[in-house]
Amino acid sequence: MALKIIFDRFSRETSTGRFIPQLDGLRFIAIAMVVLFHLNGYVAAYLPVAFSTPPDQDSLSRLLAHGHYGVQFFFIISGFILALPFASYRLIQTPRVKLSAYYLRRLTRLEPPYLLSLILICALLVLRRGEELRTLLPHLAAGSVYLHNIIYGSGNRINSVAWSLEIEVQFYLLVPLLTRLFALPSRLQRRVAIIGLGLAAIIFQRLFVHGTDGALALSLANFLQFFLIGFLLADFYLCEWRENAKRHWVWDVVAIVGCVSLPLVWSHSTSISFLFPVIAFLLYCAAFRGVLSYRILGNRWLVTIGGMCYTIYLLHYQIITLVFPRSKSLVFTTSFDINLVLQFLIIGPVLLGISAIFFLLVEKPCMKRDWPQRLWTRMRTLLRTQTQTQPAKVID
Repeated sequence: MALKIIFDRFSRETSTGRFIPQLDGLRFIAIAMVVLFHLNGYVAAYLPVAFSTPPDQDSLSRLLAHGHYGVQFFFIISGFILALPFASYRLIQTPRVKLSAYYLRRLTRLEPPYLLSLILICALLVLRRGEELRTLLPHLAAGSVYLHNIIYGSGNRINSVAWSLEIEVQFYLLVPLLTRLFALPSRLQRRVAIIGLGLAAIIFQRLFVHGTDGALALSLANFLQFFLIGFLLADFYLCEWRENAKRHWVWDVVAIVGCVSLPLVWSHSTSISFLFPVIAFLLYCAAFRGVLSYRILGNRWLVTIGGMCYTIYLLHYQIITLVFPRSKSLVFTTSFDINLVLQFLIIGPVLLGISAIFFLLVEKPCMKRDWPQRLWTRMRTLLRTQTQTQPAKVID
């Protein structure tokens, strides 16, 4: 009973009422990859010990060093989620999406937690690390309107992980245009068009972006194929999986083979561009179609934590940088793996606790579509109550 209350309290809310638990399970995997990537980097670089096996030769460290690819897994989920209402209108005749409501929803759902986290981290940098506010304000201003990548060509110094959120926003703006692909009359035409556009994006990246830095490398043009994988999944989901939900253990085998193959693909830059999207697509198919995969990703713990992934993503790096200087002195062995696990056991609960509080107080209220109206009504009621209870002035 207590666990049910916890799960209900921390469960994510959807404005459409369409809730697919396995997506939050996938979000859990993606955020775990990113968090462990940054923690692994800190332990490898700053723990005051000479490891018996250097991190660049340690199997676990080398595996976790690929954790930044969790961002691409987030992009796939975004592509799927945002494509669904537009694709549903085209393919199964649900109501048309109102663009004004769509853009307003993106703003009211994502901007408050993001902006508040930027302000809090900026204050932290000034008050605890002595950075000058005047040097941070331009980065705060650019980041608050999702233009830091474009203006500076680099991640935001206030919160370096925010670079991916700016790419997400670029995608949000183009979704109504890109989803016109679902207007194509046949499944084959739609899927060929989606795959073709994804291949075009990959070729463009290999020709003009690969090996470069700057605004173009930190733009949607460098990651479009992953969002389009979400489009392709949405097409399969609506046309084939929504009503025929039969699952088969063969997809679990695909999931295992895919998980084993990905680190090998990530280790070879020439194969990442073409093989990574293919394997990622198969892994997401397995999440919907596998017997064991579907069950694991639907686990309530994974689903609940995955539902808080936006908050965890916003806060995790700063929490690591705050806690690690105090926990790094706890060294009892020269084993990198044991030290990494120890740091995770210390920092992980702190990260989860702070994220849970921020989620409940900030992010979850913003999941309600009408929260601005609720806030305005509450403020008016509060002001009216204060006015009525204020004692009248006596005029002599």
